[in-house]
Amino acid sequence: MLEKRRLKFALLGAGVVLAMGLILSVGLKGSGGLVYYVTVTEFRELEDPAATGGIRVNGRVVEGTIERMTSGEDVAFTMSDGTTSLAVEYSGIIPDTFVDRADVVVEGHLESNGVFVAGTLLAKCPSKYEAADDYEPHEPTNEPAAPEPAGERQG
Repeated sequence: MLEKRRLKFALLGAGVVLAMGLILSVGLKGSGGLVYYVTVTEFRELEDPAATGGIRVNGRVVEGTIERMTSGEDVAFTMSDGTTSLAVEYSGIIPDTFVDRADVVVEGHLESNGVFVAGTLLAKCPSKYEAADDYEPHEPTNEPAAPEPAGERQG
């Protein structure tokens, strides 16, 4: 009876180890399996960027470069990481958050003409808490705030 119990635990343990090994091998597929994306500059610095298929590239949409085609599902634009730029063509459903200066991640491959053809376009949602470009903080004062007049309070 005790031997059957040990055998069950041994088989269960072996199954767990095999499953974890399979998950790990799939996750590490290729040399950069755990890298979610590369920047535009890192992509351009690859030895043969045209040979990479299914790579994810992160950057920001360059303002004024979005060209929407009449189909409504095709778009061409330029993305940049502030140092290097990359021309991108995408065909598919365009996210609502895809606008000028949006952070994007594209997945696809580089064509021989230097255009990155994306099969996936992810546009990151802008943060509600980003600082406004024209924000100027006010100097703190030691003066107390003026009290509201008693008769004008709304409730």
